[in-house]
Amino acid sequence: MGSTLVETININAKDFTEHFLTCSTCINQYSSDSHEHQPKLLPCSHTVCRQCLERIVSSQPRSDAIKCPICREHILLPRGGVTSFPPSFLVNQLLDLMVSQRRDVIPKCDSHTNEELLFCETCDKIFCQLCDQHQISAEHTVVPFSLAIKRMNEILSFKATKNMNNAHLNPVEKNLRNASLELISTKNSKLFTNNAIISTPSGLSTGCLDHALELVNSEILRLDSSMEKAAEAINRSFNEIKTYVENRRHNLLQSLKTTKEYKQKVLNDQLNVILNEKSKIEHECAAFQQASDIHILTQRIQELNDRIERMALLGEPRENSFMTFEFRHNQALQDLARSLNSVGRIRVSSTYPPLCRAKIEPPVANLQCAIHIETVDYNGNVRMDGGDPLTVNIWDPYGKLCEYDLHDKQSGSYTIIFRPLISGNHKIDVRIFDRPISNSPFVVDVTKHNNPLWSFGKRGRGENELSMPVSVIVDDCNEREQVYILDPGNSRIKCLTVDGKFIEHLANDSLVESTSTGLTYRPSTSTFYLLDWKSKFITEFTIRNQNTSLTSLNNNSQINITHQITCSLFNEPVQIAVFEQHLNSLLICDNNTLLIIDNRTGELLNKIDTRSFGIKTIKAFTIGLQDEIIIGDHRIHILSYDGKYLRQISSINQQQIVDVDIHITHEPPDLIASHHNKQSSSIHQHSKSVNNIQTTKGGFYTALCVDKNGLLLAGKCEKDGNAHIEVYDNQGHLLRIIDSYNQRLRRPCSLATTRDGCVLCVDLTTDSVRKYRYA
Repeated sequence: MGSTLVETININAKDFTEHFLTCSTCINQYSSDSHEHQPKLLPCSHTVCRQCLERIVSSQPRSDAIKCPICREHILLPRGGVTSFPPSFLVNQLLDLMVSQRRDVIPKCDSHTNEELLFCETCDKIFCQLCDQHQISAEHTVVPFSLAIKRMNEILSFKATKNMNNAHLNPVEKNLRNASLELISTKNSKLFTNNAIISTPSGLSTGCLDHALELVNSEILRLDSSMEKAAEAINRSFNEIKTYVENRRHNLLQSLKTTKEYKQKVLNDQLNVILNEKSKIEHECAAFQQASDIHILTQRIQELNDRIERMALLGEPRENSFMTFEFRHNQALQDLARSLNSVGRIRVSSTYPPLCRAKIEPPVANLQCAIHIETVDYNGNVRMDGGDPLTVNIWDPYGKLCEYDLHDKQSGSYTIIFRPLISGNHKIDVRIFDRPISNSPFVVDVTKHNNPLWSFGKRGRGENELSMPVSVIVDDCNEREQVYILDPGNSRIKCLTVDGKFIEHLANDSLVESTSTGLTYRPSTSTFYLLDWKSKFITEFTIRNQNTSLTSLNNNSQINITHQITCSLFNEPVQIAVFEQHLNSLLICDNNTLLIIDNRTGELLNKIDTRSFGIKTIKAFTIGLQDEIIIGDHRIHILSYDGKYLRQISSINQQQIVDVDIHITHEPPDLIASHHNKQSSSIHQHSKSVNNIQTTKGGFYTALCVDKNGLLLAGKCEKDGNAHIEVYDNQGHLLRIIDSYNQRLRRPCSLATTRDGCVLCVDLTTDSVRKYRYA
């Protein structure tokens, strides 16, 4: 048997030192550092250590010559003596080499001390050629075990530095490095057979630590800048507080001054009264002294006594001089201290951008797209608060920045809403603290095809199966929207969440039959109407949910049948719709004739013969926001409630579509997007780029629906067997087409819209319900 042997030359360090690096006279190893055993080169080319030469010189009778201890040749001593002999350059180089060279371990066999152990890389086995007959073939790779140890040490050293370097690599470099490590550590790798040094891919490890230093230093600079900005904000805020304090101090001083002036005025007035009275009394007393009539004097004395009694009231100041400032008369000081302690805060964040991830919904051109950012800390724990400074840049395929809207949910997650106007690769860069999150910047492929968000159902009788579904409605009166699907093939109504999760079946022996063809819902009264074409009855009922939890999927709903009505003019009623403004009216399609009946008695209110308008076959109909009647055949016709023909929307082969930004005004706030231009109108033109949409000739509109913003959605079946959904504004302009490219529609028969700008479509041919975005 043959084997592949890798031959190497190993030199015994001990033997090499004894033969080439040892003085032959004293048997001591040369040393370039030691003074005694420095190697000296003699003229005869032999090398002797300095100590031996000095001993030979001292023992010789002649002081001018010595004999070489090796060849016995006479050698003249230089003037400087032994120290003047030149050093042996070759021996010194060999000494330096032995010091710097790594000493390799050469494992030997225990039984055969002169036999080196070998290592079979293929079998992962250590063996001796003499004592172990290792069965190997030509495919086996055998190397000396010492070489294997050396290579494994290099691999271990390489992996030890991998974690330090790999932290600073971009994803491509990381994948390349990991692939290299996997290749190195594989047992069947050929690296042992190649005499190449294992190293990192070129340019991967070089400068990694420098890059880390640069990043940390940059973060330190930003930290200093953040501290300066925060300090400025603190100073501004407390200057404002100082202004409030100064205003209060000024008001108190002004109040003190006003009080003092008032008291002083009262006292001055009293003082003037006293002076006036005193002057009068003195004047009258002077007049008394000149009077001689005793009666007059007696009368004047009595008057003077009365006046003196009255002036007793002036003996005390009407005001006092007491004024003081109270500082602790109430809890205001404590309240102020508590308020000041709660004024402002130093907010920090433990968010670690490299671990934060972005999750993006499938982007479609001209439709709102959501990017969900989830932040975590250094240990990978999900953050529970917001407020992080996010920087977002979105570039379209031509490098133009796209507008976006950023929503902080204050729960550690953020939502970025943007509307790509064209298809193609869009580059998105998301940064926190000016540091990129995981995989940022990343590229998303915006497609022009609008595919379903989810699809529910196939033919069958199970929980996730349908049989000839004909109608879908959305109950959005509660916080949690629910979807109801009329499944007459299984004689039941299926209840789903808006995410396509099964909740329950609404089954009632007297309610749903296989001949039920129409189901509608009036949100204002939370009332359902079910039409059975065979029995010609319309059943009005309500649904009461026992469980109102937003998280539970088990409602245990109860059906409450209110009453049933019919109309004597019914022949084959197949479709039903409700008016929102005329609350007592129902619209029935019966043999291509529209009947408006009273929902309480079944009495006929109006009969509309659509054949007079050129409508031969009614494929679908719905009711608009103003109770207008919208009918679909190969065109879309619009009639008033009274049956007057208003206008039509024609289906043409090539339609110019004006791209518009549709706002769903009743949707959640995080889906109303426009970072720079927020308009109050529900529809506003965003750009006027024109796309040519190819459609086949002919076809019929088989499903119609009007959302709460007045947008008309129309499901159309083409003659080639494919179908799509068209979206029109309230002026009849075609906005876009939902082509469902990956899951083709065959026969849409019912449409219903949700609060978040999505439409549910029942596809009769595939026995399924699908959800699409249209805004």
